[in-house]
Amino acid sequence: MASTVGTGETTGGGKKRFGDNADINVTPFVDVMLVLLIIFMVAAPLATVNIKLDLPPPDAEPKPVQIEPVFVSLQDTGQIFIGTQSGGETEATWATFRQVLNEKTGGDYQRKIFVRADQKVVYADVMKMMDEIQDSGYHELSLVAEDVVD
Repeated sequence: MASTVGTGETTGGGKKRFGDNADINVTPFVDVMLVLLIIFMVAAPLATVNIKLDLPPPDAEPKPVQIEPVFVSLQDTGQIFIGTQSGGETEATWATFRQVLNEKTGGDYQRKIFVRADQKVVYADVMKMMDEIQDSGYHELSLVAEDVVD
């Protein structure tokens, strides 16, 4: 004697088997999200602090003109040139590198240093030069790249 109720079947002993329900109940999720939204909508305006200040007008002088950067160039032959656009370049060796760099920058460790290297230079040599610049105390360091026109 078999009978069915809904989607389940009655088996011996009065046990019923219902079909699987794979639907997710999103109602609790939506309720939690709405509560969080309300909490943040109420708490956000309270988090901002407004303090009335009567600040003096700015009377600072304009910044001075940026000092010309120093270019450090490494060629594929191993030659190193240090200089500025207006002051010309001086050839240096690894032994005289720091001395020539200090002369060209005037000892200003905040001065920007632009590094240029030939395409054929070994990557390790470029990194050695950048390490040498940083070990000399100059940390405003930038790499220069040129656009290739076909």
